Amino acid sequence: MASRPTRRRMRVTDVDFRKCASQKIGYATKDAALDAAEATMRRGNVQPGCHLTPYLCDACGEWHIYNRQVVAVPGQRRRGGGQG
Repeated sequence: MASRPTRRRMRVTDVDFRKCASQKIGYATKDAALDAAEATMRRGNVQPGCHLTPYLCDACGEWHIYNRQVVAVPGQRRRGGGQG
């Protein structure tokens, strides 16, 4: 039953809305995207040899981050340098 007191209540701020067709998280400013990229890298959520880099999206006008390969890692295929 939807009105049960044990049911979790969700706030709008708890939901991750992704309005870009790329389905990437959008950030309002470059600084916010840089903060998110640094936090993600500190958690270790980055591919080996890559650096998370912000870019301004032409489709939605917000900032996204992407894996940009900066070091060749032996035994791994080289990733493309494109955004996406």
